[in-house]
Amino acid sequence: MSENHEERGKSSQSLLRTIIIYVVVLAIALVGGYYLAMALIPTPKIAVLDLDTQVTNELSAVMERQIDYALKARDIKGVILAINSPGGGASAGHDIYFQVRKLRAEKPVVASVDIGAFSAAYQIAVAANEIYAKPASFVGNVGIIMGQPSPETLSEQYITTGPFKSTGGSATSMLQKENLLFEDFRDSVIAERSKAPNPLNISPDELATGEIWVGIEAMEYGLIDALGSKLDAADAVARMAGLKNYQLVNLRQEYLASLDEEKQAAALALFEELENQPKFDLSNADLEWPAFYQLYIPLE
Repeated sequence: MSENHEERGKSSQSLLRTIIIYVVVLAIALVGGYYLAMALIPTPKIAVLDLDTQVTNELSAVMERQIDYALKARDIKGVILAINSPGGGASAGHDIYFQVRKLRAEKPVVASVDIGAFSAAYQIAVAANEIYAKPASFVGNVGIIMGQPSPETLSEQYITTGPFKSTGGSATSMLQKENLLFEDFRDSVIAERSKAPNPLNISPDELATGEIWVGIEAMEYGLIDALGSKLDAADAVARMAGLKNYQLVNLRQEYLASLDEEKQAAALALFEELENQPKFDLSNADLEWPAFYQLYIPLE
């Protein structure tokens, strides 16, 4: 009886040791697997794309490279478009607007307005899924500024093949072109903001005045979707991307880090060219000439 009892005791101890070993091995495997997964599967990233200069062709080239990287980077799940810009060229603005729309089709994009998103910068903002601004941010300035052509003059030095070869068109035709560009700008804002979470709540005529609104007004009129900071915009991106945990990174730094030495040097030269471009300041315009508000009335 005692021998059987001893054997049963030894068997129980052996089974217990086996169970303990299995538990320890399983725990080690789980912990190791967790850290291995952390190493192999990077933390999802939300990238901040800065738009903090005037809108120019140089900015368009810089934005194109960063947006292309964000589209292809598997660990970047969404983008915050951080805007602080006085606006700028219509052509460059259109280019960046379409770039942001392309990014928005693949990954969530939320614009976050700092001091202001004026004119072309606001048109770029409406390409995002949502727009956040601070109560004191400035938003809007929808419209076009365009110079008039010089009058056509007779010259004994030059011969032209058409009456507008040297000027591009008459003053009337330039007003018509300006109106076409303006309508495109206005209508793109109306189309994008009509589908927004906080849809546009002012008439096309009110939007067409070129007025600038503070964030509180912009929220009331539907020019933005929410009042909040860049971190609030990050939370919105995370919500759209279905993320609970994420890492906030700078898209410029991520893009540069992905390049080899030669390509990085070329990219840095492009960024430097952007930073050294002349500053945009309408207040320093030639004040000896008055400015006119042109109302274009189509001819019958």
